[in-house]
Amino acid sequence: MSYAASLVDVCNSFLTRMKRSQCVIPRVEPVKVNLGSYLVVEDGWINVEGTIHAFLSKNAAILAKLMFRFSRVNEMFSSEREYIDVLKTHDFVHHDLTYGLPFPDNSVDYIYTSHVLEHLYPDSARNLLHEARRVLKDGGLLRICVPDLKHAIDLYLSGQKERALEYFFQDSCTGAFHRHKYMYDFEMLEHALDEAGFASVQQCAYRQGRVPDIERLDNRPEETLFVEAVK
Repeated sequence: MSYAASLVDVCNSFLTRMKRSQCVIPRVEPVKVNLGSYLVVEDGWINVEGTIHAFLSKNAAILAKLMFRFSRVNEMFSSEREYIDVLKTHDFVHHDLTYGLPFPDNSVDYIYTSHVLEHLYPDSARNLLHEARRVLKDGGLLRICVPDLKHAIDLYLSGQKERALEYFFQDSCTGAFHRHKYMYDFEMLEHALDEAGFASVQQCAYRQGRVPDIERLDNRPEETLFVEAVK
């Protein structure tokens, strides 16, 4: 990892630690929360995101311009203006998910999280699932999308060993938030959700389910396990 990237990680860690006890009171119904959204966002969702981009959404525009120029985010957007517009026109909460969820009990209708849980150590992931159940209203829905361990193993067994190993190991320039720390198949994720107290757990197909906007939020269908759980 470059010196600049390391410095950003250190500063970001300090900022999220300072705000670890924040509480967000949702103002619009239904309450839809996207955990670890990065910059894949939709209107009407509260995007809880631990990277520095979420911090920049409510802070210095000059720093946002520098981030666009000197980070890989410029691969996602055609222009600096497009990047800044996403930050300014969507609802971001800068928060590290290892500190739990910044919402009151029974305050959220829908939670969506895509390719996030595998970036947490197992104990932090279990805590996040308990937190998700805490903040969901009765009957609220959680949709989790993670790389499917079975898919990675199938790649390995078919001789595509380098592609399989990419799910478990990243190169040295990968930032702290982007490293994988665990993997799941359906049975493992179902067990974790059962332990967290969810009453119903169901494997879903790509862009099929009961959580809103999944036709735009779901991605990477060939490698992803899609699961919905009801409080």
